Amino acid sequence: MKKKYAGYIFPAMLSFLLTGIYSIVDGIFVGRAMGDPGLAAINIAWPLVALIISSGTGIGMGAAVVVSLNKGAGNEKKAILAEGNAFTLLFFSSVLLTLILYFFGEPLLILLGAEGELLPLAVTYLRYILLGCMVQVFATGMVPLMRNHGASFYAMCSMALGCIFNILLDYYFVIVLKMELKGAALATVFGQVLTLLLGIAFYLRKRNRLPLLTLRPNKDTVFSILKVAVSPFGLTYLPSITIIFMNLQALNYGGEEAVSAYAVLAYIISFMELLVQGIGDGSQPLLSLSQGSNDKKALKSYSRWTFFLGISFGIAGAVIFFLTRNLLPILYGTSPLAAEYIIHAAPAFSLVMALYGFTKPAVSYLYATHRVLRSNLMVYGEIALTLAFILILPFFLGLDGVWYTIPAVQVVLTLSGLILISPLDKSSTTPSSY
Repeated sequence: MKKKYAGYIFPAMLSFLLTGIYSIVDGIFVGRAMGDPGLAAINIAWPLVALIISSGTGIGMGAAVVVSLNKGAGNEKKAILAEGNAFTLLFFSSVLLTLILYFFGEPLLILLGAEGELLPLAVTYLRYILLGCMVQVFATGMVPLMRNHGASFYAMCSMALGCIFNILLDYYFVIVLKMELKGAALATVFGQVLTLLLGIAFYLRKRNRLPLLTLRPNKDTVFSILKVAVSPFGLTYLPSITIIFMNLQALNYGGEEAVSAYAVLAYIISFMELLVQGIGDGSQPLLSLSQGSNDKKALKSYSRWTFFLGISFGIAGAVIFFLTRNLLPILYGTSPLAAEYIIHAAPAFSLVMALYGFTKPAVSYLYATHRVLRSNLMVYGEIALTLAFILILPFFLGLDGVWYTIPAVQVVLTLSGLILISPLDKSSTTPSSY
């Protein structure tokens, strides 16, 4: 049982670990090439770019949960139909996002705080990212579906190779060719192209091919996928919502240097967020299968191991982050004032990393076991808490209130999660309703 768990969890963790490393390295390249304006521009544009990634992840994870639940309950036809409908949803969502962000991207960037020299930089980054919108939606959406086939190692390789290619292109485009944000965006797109090609190769294999009829949308199936997808979408996109409010208040209370400082801090905590999300996503197929087959013993074991790993990595990451806080400004090439902000805020963000080790796997556990309402309460409750704290705390504490917002939110979420993570009750969803 432990060997089976390790076979799912560690490839997923390694995939997300490399993605986190890429996020850090990407920021280092842009920071060294452009300084504070480049970091600030990407940070402002990121909430729109993240819609693309989050949509693919949400649909892919939502479908993966529905597939696993039905397989566990013995409903193989429903499982195959859900997987086919997932590809249809990925296609339509990518087309819709491309159109929306192409025509309304610049006005949205202005609303997000892009002004002066930051606006053209942010627009450039977004426009080049949109060239690969469909690629990114499919690439991120196919990974959890491949993992559901028991191909965790293959899914890991597809993500890992895409990230490595991305890093190499980042160096070549941004540093060597001096393409700045245009180069960073193109490197991201080409990296996802490689992940997508490996995903296509996976589904071209005879044993993995899906009947064309499963691509035809089925109302009940689509609803089942989207019902679950709301939570993983929110879990993936939430950091971007946080970035919006944090950027606006950091700009208001500390100027461009504060936005640049938060960009660096966001890069680092996103690394931990991705790592613990890898733990949650990696355990999802086993948790969903156990729930679908009503195997409470296996469900208890898998959930216990998931939380142990998440909390352990969260605490370890927090300690390392705190001890290396003085090196971050040097790595990212920030201005002296931005460096002061980073060092000052690092202890608060170390607490965030520690608490992520519980709150993020908690959300994954809840939607994997089909307790959608509880997972949504944690995901969208976090957004509501972030909005409340980011408006209230800076009013009394100034820029310190901005830095203390995310730690305060995570403390409340941890207490809420301890209440929501409880044994499955008698009203839990029955297999027939998947």
